[in-house]
Amino acid sequence: MKKARLFISLLILLVATNCLFAQEANNNSMTFNNKGLYFGGQLSTNGWGFDIKYIFNKSITLKSGVETLAFLHDFNFDENGIDYNASLDYTTGGVFLLADFNYTKNLYVSLGAALNLLNPKVKGHAVSDLKYGDIIIPASQVGDFVFSLTPGYKISPYAGVGLRSFLGKKERIIYYFETGFYYVGAPNIEIEATGLLSPTANPAHSQQEVFENQLSQYKFYPVIKFSLAFKLFNATNN
Repeated sequence: MKKARLFISLLILLVATNCLFAQEANNNSMTFNNKGLYFGGQLSTNGWGFDIKYIFNKSITLKSGVETLAFLHDFNFDENGIDYNASLDYTTGGVFLLADFNYTKNLYVSLGAALNLLNPKVKGHAVSDLKYGDIIIPASQVGDFVFSLTPGYKISPYAGVGLRSFLGKKERIIYYFETGFYYVGAPNIEIEATGLLSPTANPAHSQQEVFENQLSQYKFYPVIKFSLAFKLFNATNN
């Protein structure tokens, strides 16, 4: 909890510092012809989707959008002499609201937060019998399992740095490259199991707590993002 408060405090400090730089830069600028509303698509490690950006002036841009990513990966493994078929059902994405603070026309710092949709699941079931001496327990009685992961913070703070470039003679196309991270907090684990595996899901055996402790160090979700947007209309220059 203390680390989360420290992280949020640092974000607030960064926002305040960048606002001061942005105001100073804006006061010193003579003209800026790129103000306006932009709409485009993006691809990142947190998914693909679209975003909308509004460039207020030389120093500040507000952007929001949606991103999603999902894939399924099948695999097999052996545990205590029993073969299992399993699959990773990986789902992530989010709805974000960010503000970019530019030090130059092209270089910026991005701060904000997102409604985090991270929710990977590992599902599996036994495909071989359990042999215990002369006793054979069918695979159907060994059971199946589901492990689900959710972020510790559903609303995840974000910080990143990026490079933007205006393209075309009238600079109506804007390209972004950005890298940063979401603070997701220590992940939460939910376990479901049947048959002989059912004790794994029993809170009395503390397996959920063991897995959460093993994953507690993974509190940051890295982001690499590419975006291309087109200007919809110009803002009035003052």
